[in-house]
Amino acid sequence: MRMKKESKINYKSLFVREAPIIARQGKQVYIRNDYHDRILKIIQVIGGNEVSIASYIDNVLTHHFNTYQNEIIESYNQHLKSIF
Repeated sequence: MRMKKESKINYKSLFVREAPIIARQGKQVYIRNDYHDRILKIIQVIGGNEVSIASYIDNVLTHHFNTYQNEIIESYNQHLKSIF
């Protein structure tokens, strides 16, 4: 399935941009080599080497949490109830 042109524009504006974080203040995490390679290619080609890996990951996670916030809260609360 092909993406519409507007989806491509939205992808870049959502994910391939600098995020308001400083990578040194964050935590280090392991990223699978194949994901790291994919992300690097995305930010090099789409982002013109002007976006950091940390920014890309922060943007993806921000979108994920915004998109699934209600589901995360619901699941969290269900699991919390089962503990007590």
